[in-house]
Amino acid sequence: MLVETAPDSALRSLEMALAGVGATGGLAQVRGLVEGETSERFIRNNVLAPIVPLCAVRAPGQISFSPRTLPLLWKALKGTAPQRVEEASSKCNPWDLEQGSPEVFDDLCKLAARGLRDAEQDLFDPVRALGAAEELANCLDLCVIVRGALPKLSEWVSRMSGERAAAARLAYNDACVIRGDSGARLFDILAAHLPDDWRILRVISAVMDRPNDRYLASSEVSAFGERVLADIEASIALIRDFDLNKGEKQGRDAALAAQRVALQITEFEQSVNIAKDGPWGRRLAKFRQQIAKEVDLRMSAADKELNDALPTRPISILGKKGGKGVARLTDPPDEKMIRRATSILAFIADLRSCATQSGYGSTRTKTLEKLNTRLDQYIEDVLYAARTGEGGDPVIAQQYLDVAADFIAYSRDEKTAEIVRRRAAAAIAAAA
Repeated sequence: MLVETAPDSALRSLEMALAGVGATGGLAQVRGLVEGETSERFIRNNVLAPIVPLCAVRAPGQISFSPRTLPLLWKALKGTAPQRVEEASSKCNPWDLEQGSPEVFDDLCKLAARGLRDAEQDLFDPVRALGAAEELANCLDLCVIVRGALPKLSEWVSRMSGERAAAARLAYNDACVIRGDSGARLFDILAAHLPDDWRILRVISAVMDRPNDRYLASSEVSAFGERVLADIEASIALIRDFDLNKGEKQGRDAALAAQRVALQITEFEQSVNIAKDGPWGRRLAKFRQQIAKEVDLRMSAADKELNDALPTRPISILGKKGGKGVARLTDPPDEKMIRRATSILAFIADLRSCATQSGYGSTRTKTLEKLNTRLDQYIEDVLYAARTGEGGDPVIAQQYLDVAADFIAYSRDEKTAEIVRRRAAAAIAAAA
């Protein structure tokens, strides 16, 4: 039962861990169970491929079933149509799959849909007990269409052409023939197979011949656009609220959110004929302004965070309190301040790919220029202290040089950081 219910990732880890186990003993039996389950899942996931990504946690409003759906549905099929399952198993060899999916795969999906709807077939009771049985049956009805579309899906979302748009429209029409409301269901299933499910907007656009936002916002597929807009809003909130104290990963995650927003807004504008005063056009314009504002505010804090992590003291007693001067090398680096500075620097560094198109490229360039000027001067000051012992403890100076080198890897590049590290090593060696 443990092997049967283990997630795919855990099963792969188990298989790798047990690969070197001998042919006898308790672990050999466990390896046999794992290998048997892996083989079973390979067959099951090929037969039920169209609905596999639906059996997982998905965003609110998207079609989703319990992860237990797949094993229970497969068990029911093995009980009701053992010969067809055996036939499907024999056709799961790589050379068979290269020729396209065997017809028996779709036949088994149709049998599963009928079994779910037939209360007399008690082998399907455990699946029905999970809930949403009718919706699952509706999705299984579409398996033949989805299976035919999946090999073309990457082309549809990467480079749509007239011929590909015609194929997408045909799949949509076929889905609507099966059931009047299955057009949106088809898009949802296809979206589940995409690394970025919001790219389904491109397929919707091709099927509906690039509709305007007023029409799309009032259509049966309006939920797809609303979900993208909600995701954009959530990403902006993440950028606004991410915690610098949590370090580099938080900064990178926030930058990824900014990149995602840039891609989603572009996708929206290319897929939908946006009107400035349309229901979605107004929101997109607002989001453009919001993300530029939030990113600018975040970047404006970088100088303070850098100064806190690399503290300085005024050059003279007349210097203003907190003013920038020479490096203060009396106390070791503060890990909390380093973590905060690293977070914001990682954030700014990873905005490179989206800053210009999102309206904050100029701010980012100016911010980096200011930070690099600050770092260059600081590094020279600390190198001098490390070589001569004047101005601070050479050991502490070395620690700050390591920190500054890590920082400059974000603000410039790793090559510059390596030069700083080599210069630091040379300065320490000269001092010794």
